[in-house]
Amino acid sequence: MSLFSSSRLVASLVGAVGVILWATETTLVTFTTAIPPLQMVATAFLFAAAMSPFVWLVTGSHPLAAFRQPPRVWLLVVISLVGYHACIYYATQKAPAAAAALLQGTTPLMIVLGSAFLPGERLRWWHIVGALMGLAGVISLVDAGSSEASFSAGATFYLSLIGVAAALWGIYSVLTRTLPEVPSSALGMFYAASAIVSYVAHLSFEEWVRPTTAEWLAMAALGCLPMGLAIYFWDHGLKKGDIQALGAFSYVEPFVGALFVASFTTAAFDLSLLWAGVLVIGGAVIASTSLWARKEINTAGREREQDHSDAESLSEASISPLISLS
Repeated sequence: MSLFSSSRLVASLVGAVGVILWATETTLVTFTTAIPPLQMVATAFLFAAAMSPFVWLVTGSHPLAAFRQPPRVWLLVVISLVGYHACIYYATQKAPAAAAALLQGTTPLMIVLGSAFLPGERLRWWHIVGALMGLAGVISLVDAGSSEASFSAGATFYLSLIGVAAALWGIYSVLTRTLPEVPSSALGMFYAASAIVSYVAHLSFEEWVRPTTAEWLAMAALGCLPMGLAIYFWDHGLKKGDIQALGAFSYVEPFVGALFVASFTTAAFDLSLLWAGVLVIGGAVIASTSLWARKEINTAGREREQDHSDAESLSEASISPLISLS
């Protein structure tokens, strides 16, 4: 039996757990600032790949499922994983924090709006309202914590990298919905490929820095949590859950991340986090209306199934005399 239920609500909740796990990333990265970005990405994905046998065992998945996928799937996943994390880790070290957070905040909006073009999906007013409330929460969050008067000379370049990362993750998240035949458990092999690509890039553009014990532990945690399990859960939620609700809920990540930073580092807790939290969480609840109000839809579906069953029974009743005559 699979670890995950096929229920749309349960799948969406699984994806939401992935978003919460992502929130640990901001805190963990603060312990690895001395590590070059590509080296950090490669090492974290190596730990994520090493965790894969546990996922295969728990889910009953086949470890070679990834090798059954066409090259376009490999390219989409590996480019998205490596490109997103490399751009984010490289740029956030030097880009203005407030502007960087705002650019990253466009990803959930892209997911919500982009999902309208997917087969079988329909963009509702509550999806848009929830996404905009989440964006407002992110704006209030970074506005309260921003003390930057102006951009540095190279800020535009670093912000462009964050824009690329946001676009990559938004496109990847939407396109993942169109690949239901690719099991989430296949991510283990994609992690391994991403680690190899990142290490090759690291050796080409960076110098190896020997991590301390604390940095090894932080990178291991990065690989197991936000860059490992979180993506497993997110992938499952996107493919089987409510993609619009998940897109809006992902605004929770910077809010929870700020709480983690305030709790586990020397950063001070700001009361403005509470207002941001009201907007973000309120927006997520509104955007997920379709999850909590599916009773009528399910009832209609059961009625259609009953009509279909009655039609089959009538057909069998009309055919049975002919069978007995033969």
